[in-house]
Amino acid sequence: MQLNSTAFGIDVSVTEGLAADIDATVEELAEAAMAAADAVADWGKTQLRADTQPALGDKVSKAWRSRVWPRRGVSLTPSISWWSNAPHIIRTFSEGATLRSESGFWLAIPTENAPQAGRSFGTSGRLRRARKHAITEAERRFGKLRYVAIPGRRLALLVADRVRMGGGKKPRYRSATDAARKRGDFENGVVMFVLVPQVRIPKKIDPDSVADAIGREGVARFARAFEEITKRRFG
Repeated sequence: MQLNSTAFGIDVSVTEGLAADIDATVEELAEAAMAAADAVADWGKTQLRADTQPALGDKVSKAWRSRVWPRRGVSLTPSISWWSNAPHIIRTFSEGATLRSESGFWLAIPTENAPQAGRSFGTSGRLRRARKHAITEAERRFGKLRYVAIPGRRLALLVADRVRMGGGKKPRYRSATDAARKRGDFENGVVMFVLVPQVRIPKKIDPDSVADAIGREGVARFARAFEEITKRRFG
């Protein structure tokens, strides 16, 4: 059989048409893969935040982030990353940890009476303070704190004397004025810090189990997207 120019032309047109259809299908599959990746990224971030919020609150839970690669264009094989902007906190409460004082025998745990100003979670996830120590801030406000040993226990207290509860929407202890002291309108022995040799932080969150759920959800979403496209194009 001879291959004439007419037959050759027909073969070429069929091949080109098939190639174009395949290219269009691949492009559609890549777009579907990216859409599924975006959805899984958001779903996973929501699940991680939901796992973290009850134990660590809104601020730490909202530190979870996600990102899909490639950042531009489309891909049949996109990748997704999740991370926290508070990694040290997440690691501590997902693994558990024992905290000890870096200097001295006691670890000072602030009570609700201790000053809260100057403390926040930094972007590194470490607990940082605007002032060098929380105790320094408390003594700046209330004067020298008094050490109270608890007999028979490895426990002690730092308490403030001559303080009184202020008013306002968020009442806090403050040092009593001279006038209040003359009236006897003040309290002694208000506990600012509990001193212990160490503290065991239990495991409170489980991002690993959330990661397993994210993996299953991702596989299911990608499979559904690909199945819909292939059925529509190829029956």
